[in-house]
Amino acid sequence: MEKFIQVVVDHDKKKFHVESEATGESNYDERVEKAKNNGRDVGTFRSRLDTVEKTIDAAQHEYKGYSHTEESPV
Repeated sequence: MEKFIQVVVDHDKKKFHVESEATGESNYDERVEKAKNNGRDVGTFRSRLDTVEKTIDAAQHEYKGYSHTEESPV
């Protein structure tokens, strides 16, 4: 099973979560879609970077004013 780094962004709470070992079975895409259908302003994408640390640094640069959280918002 392919593992990848996935980022979940919560625009409502100005937070982002980086999942280091996401898989297709993690269902983050489905969870985010469900949250959007419930009125939440959230998004998700797969990181093209090779480490969690680089991904967190890039997300902090991209999402100014957002904080990193260890717990997924969805």
